[in-house]
Amino acid sequence: MSNEITQVKGCEFTTDELQRFHHYYKYDWAAAGLVSAPVSKRIQHFVETVDPGIDSNRLQEWLHTMGIVEESEKSEQARLYERFEHFDFAAAVGFNQMLADVYATDDVSKHGVGERMDQAKAQYYSDNIEPLVYSEYKEYKEVNAPKPVCPYQDLWDPKGADKESADTNKFANVRTIDIAKLLDPDNVDVLTVGAINLFIDAAKTAYDQKYFAVAVVNSRCNGPEPMFLPALSSTGDCPATLKAAMRLQIELRNLNKTKPLVFFANGVVDTSTLGILMSTVDIVTSEMFCVSIGSVSQSSQKFPLSALYDWVHLSNHQAKVSKGTAEYIMCSPDLVLRSAEWSTLGLGIGFVSHRKFASGMEQILLAASCPPPHTRDALRKACAVESVYSGPSKINVWEQEISKYFAPLADGKTVLELADELRAVKAPWAEKYVVFANAKESNNVAKARVAGMQRVRGLEYSQALALELSAAIAWTAGTTEETKLFSRSIPSLSDLLSENTHATPEPQRNGALQSEVAGECPFAKMYRKNPERFKHVNLGSIADHHSLDL
Repeated sequence: MSNEITQVKGCEFTTDELQRFHHYYKYDWAAAGLVSAPVSKRIQHFVETVDPGIDSNRLQEWLHTMGIVEESEKSEQARLYERFEHFDFAAAVGFNQMLADVYATDDVSKHGVGERMDQAKAQYYSDNIEPLVYSEYKEYKEVNAPKPVCPYQDLWDPKGADKESADTNKFANVRTIDIAKLLDPDNVDVLTVGAINLFIDAAKTAYDQKYFAVAVVNSRCNGPEPMFLPALSSTGDCPATLKAAMRLQIELRNLNKTKPLVFFANGVVDTSTLGILMSTVDIVTSEMFCVSIGSVSQSSQKFPLSALYDWVHLSNHQAKVSKGTAEYIMCSPDLVLRSAEWSTLGLGIGFVSHRKFASGMEQILLAASCPPPHTRDALRKACAVESVYSGPSKINVWEQEISKYFAPLADGKTVLELADELRAVKAPWAEKYVVFANAKESNNVAKARVAGMQRVRGLEYSQALALELSAAIAWTAGTTEETKLFSRSIPSLSDLLSENTHATPEPQRNGALQSEVAGECPFAKMYRKNPERFKHVNLGSIADHHSLDL
């Protein structure tokens, strides 16, 4: 059998040679102290200490084929283009002013945006650094591009691999909030009151006009199951933790009304912190993203009532969501929402593979540096350019079952009635609902969630938050019966949050109390003051009035 590589046209190297050459390319030059050494010295070291049998002349020929040459052999034109390609445009003063033109059209293809971005970079570089003609640069790159004659090229080509982490510090016009830096060093697995208050403080600094956008990241998103947004702390003063989380949610939503707020969720999000995540729909996920929202999960049983208003109003996010979808999600015993489901629900704006997440994040943050009023549009178009297909959704395949069995939960049907109905279905998917309906803890979670959504459906946003918070506090105190959780009168959100506040609240911001929600309907405020005065009003008739539709 011939040992020539015949499946790649034009390849002149044998299989044995290519394997040896790639061993050279993957060699740990840092350990050998040769990171900055010239190619000739590297080859000499490799032949003398690693693989004496390798043909150094053939190795050098292969490196030339791949476009890897000695610095002394490069032409002045090649050096010019290398300087251009390595120039840090993210930190270049004034370059962000040119981004509006890059994203000004409806063409959000990777090729179209990439072409306009390269032209803008070439223009800036030529005007401010040294002369460069874009047409000549483009022609040079086409002529001198490494020829794809190597079947192993995808194993070592730098363009196919991502950097370990994004350099967010170079984007001066984007306020980056790193969750990892907010967590208690002795308790990094949970969000404590202290960590949440640091999050709030960081969000408040983002109102500064020098910031065009806000990015929430977690630099510790690594390992097989990286954690992006950990659980709320369930030890100590749970009411204080819940109130702090609610204040953070309000602060982020207020912030998102003034400038784009984007979460780069490259990891696990705990169910208890969904309200924080859902403060915006500008969420970029990867295959590492997931939320174990099922009612049998430990977190769901500790803090089951999170983001009820958002789940009820999924259709606000411009997704084609069937009635009953939220009830299906909240009642599922073991459902795990991943990027495909998140995208189907209209809760995210992009999916970037984990392997390319850091470089994709930098491209999106560069677009987020575009000055207002183009910032949000540029950011979302950059997300579209960097995004790939996230895969099929597990929710879409159950659309008929959702409409038939779970949609009535929105109109008053109970969880126990659902379980009785599913007993007659006699299908594996239905049997698991029957089993969990007989389990007290998971059954209580599902009943509380459904009852909460039924009550929240006709409420103004700030009322919904107040009801959710008071019910969550009662749940942590041991009250799990849904009639006791949601039959009470709705307290004032400002009164709930005024107890043990983190800091002295500013009297006003944009005309709204900081402990209230910006843009709150005046009717909602009057209703909370005196519910009896408006008991004759049909709240269902104003259910479509959403003052804070983000």
